[in-house]
Order: sequence, then C-alpha cells, then structure tokens
Amino acid sequence: MRPLRVDPLVTDVGTAAGHRLVLLSLEVYDEVADLRFARIDVDAPRPLARRVPSADAWQVTVDGTPARVLDAVGRGDRAFSNGEVRLAPPPRPGARLVVTVDLARDEEPLTATVDLPTASA
Repeated sequence: MRPLRVDPLVTDVGTAAGHRLVLLSLEVYDEVADLRFARIDVDAPRPLARRVPSADAWQVTVDGTPARVLDAVGRGDRAFSNGEVRLAPPPRPGARLVVTVDLARDEEPLTATVDLPTASA
C-alpha cells in the first residue's frame, strides 16, 4: 500500500498535564488516512497512563463532517511517543480538519484546526 499523498502538518495542538501534542503529517491512501503525531513530555508532573491516546480519545471532523477513527497506535515511552490515528474516509486536498484529543485524564481536551494543502507537498 503506497500513499497517494503526504501532507505535512507540523501543528502544535497544545499541552495537557505537561505533555505536548504535535500533529506531524497526514498520509492519504485510497480508503483511509493516517494522522501522524508526536507526544512529548515537557516537565510533566506525572507520566501519562498510556503512551498513545486510544482511538476513543480522538475526534476528527473533515469540513464539518465527523471522520471515523478506526485505530490509534504508536510506540515510544511515557516521555516521548509517536504514532498514528487511522481515519476514514480520507480527506481531500484543501479540506479543513478539526482534531480534538483527550490527552490526559482530568484535563481539558486539546483541539487544533488544520487546513490541508490544496496540492501535494
């Protein structure tokens, strides 16, 4: 399976409980897309319970329509991890994504809005 396009995002979503979340890129395939991210400890008072937020912690809309979050996987440790969130259907070039994630229990969810490039980067 080869991506049809890869959109660089490099979007800082914010910090919750001393953990910063950065959206790295969106890999678009025929029927799904992988939203790649990094989670970085920035002087957190305690480690996160999970290295990667589970699939049910993510909400993504594409041009105002909810995308299906199929899975969330990753690797790393509780100080740094990276991973991907699999979405369906894949967004079109130029779409607006709103990504919300519950990164840490007892913290407000983090939200970012990303406008995808209109052409492949």
